[in-house]
Amino acid sequence: MLPDRIKSYLLRDLEVTPDLLDRLLGEVTDPAVYDRRPDPERFTLREVLAHLADWEAVFLQRLRQTLAQDNPALIGLDEWQLALDRDYAHADPAECRVRFRRGRQELLAALRGVTPGQWERVGIHSEIGPVSVETQAVMIASHDGYHLQQILEWLRA
Repeated sequence: MLPDRIKSYLLRDLEVTPDLLDRLLGEVTDPAVYDRRPDPERFTLREVLAHLADWEAVFLQRLRQTLAQDNPALIGLDEWQLALDRDYAHADPAECRVRFRRGRQELLAALRGVTPGQWERVGIHSEIGPVSVETQAVMIASHDGYHLQQILEWLRA
């Protein structure tokens, strides 16, 4: 179990991600930058933003399930299929950033409401097995970090 001080750092990390996105992308004026694909195995910037916006709802649903049910099934999703189904290739980057920020605020409100005993509640993820509320929060922060690093790489490409 993470100490309370570390949990507060974790929540702070989650809180600043929308601002970091705005800072990284605020000066992008060439729309073509959003559609470059330096690595064919990874999303474009446009797709990353749509993905981040959509996954806030996924993370929130999993968190709520874990808090409300005993050992709920947390279903893994195919992110590439979701990108096709929701047409990430044509998503509006500014609108995605607004949706991400709104979704993150909801997620943070839910995480801040977690009581000390609830951090260890577990859901059973279909791809990785048991995951506690605490682990879910760490996974979300890691997901943020992965995509922030990707955005930096794409902007430098």
